[in-house]
Amino acid sequence: MNYSLSKRKMTLGPAKGEFRFVASPVYQKQRISFDQLCERMAEDSTVGEADIAAVFYKFRKVLNKLCSQGYIVDCGPLGTFRPSFASKAVEKEEDFKPSENIFKTQIRFTPTADFRQLKNVEFFRVDPQKKEKKTKPSGGGEQHLP
Repeated sequence: MNYSLSKRKMTLGPAKGEFRFVASPVYQKQRISFDQLCERMAEDSTVGEADIAAVFYKFRKVLNKLCSQGYIVDCGPLGTFRPSFASKAVEKEEDFKPSENIFKTQIRFTPTADFRQLKNVEFFRVDPQKKEKKTKPSGGGEQHLP
């Protein structure tokens, strides 16, 4: 994994107010698309890309339904998914209306400690990347990723 060093003023701890060099990951410019993920998962497998994609879509549908019913879903070596929402405060209990006072419903993912940890990582220092203006991608052909 590539990283770059940048000089930053510390805001916490014993070095507060002092400048230190801090490493940051340098991300690949291109994302792995859903199709590319399915293609990689199908490599060296008897399961095809379409079957893998179908499992992801079904997983999303089932997970949403279970979390909408208040379940915490254990996904084994990946971690757990649980429902969450924010609520506005009201002065009186009888003033509470779920449709008006509950918002930002979402699913929270907590990875297992083992899944959270990247394995067998080698680090390579690179120059910091310049921030580019976001532009619409041109209609080029497919690129092969490692």
